[in-house]
Amino acid sequence: MKMKKIRKLLVLSCLLAAAAVFSLQGCGPKTEQKEDTEKEDTQKEDGAAEDGDAAGGETTSEEGAPTVAVTDTIRWFNASYAILTELNGLDYNIFAGTPVTPQMQAMQIRSLEEWWGVTDRESADETLAWALNEGHRTDFKEFIESLQSTGIGEMEMTERIEYLKMNYDLSEEEAQLSEQYYEMYEQYGETAIDGWDYCRALNLVSFYYLAGYYTEQEALDKSLEIAQMVQPLFLSWDELVGSYLRGYEYWAEESSEERRGIYEDLLLREDNPYAVNYQTTLEKSW
Repeated sequence: MKMKKIRKLLVLSCLLAAAAVFSLQGCGPKTEQKEDTEKEDTQKEDGAAEDGDAAGGETTSEEGAPTVAVTDTIRWFNASYAILTELNGLDYNIFAGTPVTPQMQAMQIRSLEEWWGVTDRESADETLAWALNEGHRTDFKEFIESLQSTGIGEMEMTERIEYLKMNYDLSEEEAQLSEQYYEMYEQYGETAIDGWDYCRALNLVSFYYLAGYYTEQEALDKSLEIAQMVQPLFLSWDELVGSYLRGYEYWAEESSEERRGIYEDLLLREDNPYAVNYQTTLEKSW
């Protein structure tokens, strides 16, 4: 996997600070709480998702164990990460995308360890706290601050790119990415990518449930807590998903076209997960 943007831009930030004091002493890479969050969040591993009851109500796994009845509140949870659910071949009509089976549990345990560094309840709680309290939005804000200190906000787009290339030894691609993310900030503010962290936090809770680190009740209660915090921060699904997609672009250093295409496709489906009113009252229904 190629070096991630955050590290490159923190180096840029260090260079800026160093130039101000004419010394590189003490300027090193920031130690992140969760290095594993630099890895891909998509969990395309072996094992296909099992189809659930798209009509809602109670669904049973192949072992016959019932899963929670799907209400509008749970549909809201599911919609917040429906793009990744679809990418992973799971069912966004079921809480967490699939009933819990021994096979699914084993797969999720492996996936969480590989992609997130989560191996038990303690590390699960720590990683979720990181996503909710820091996440990639913290790095985005630090990155924007480092760019602001260069004065590029007063420059034209082409001038910005050339300035970054000449003064900070960035490649054309790196300079263009930096300029694009600054434009993102200019249009949407410092909270431009907050939806990325929040949608992934809700998705993490569902993974914890499938892996057995959270009980169903714990996962639903935590999802409700997070959703009630996130809902007032955005006005609509378009706003939340737009923020999520910008965060993906910032984190992955690539276009979100594929994921945006999935979102637009989901909107047209008969079982459109975003049909649930974004402003629906989120309440405990289990």
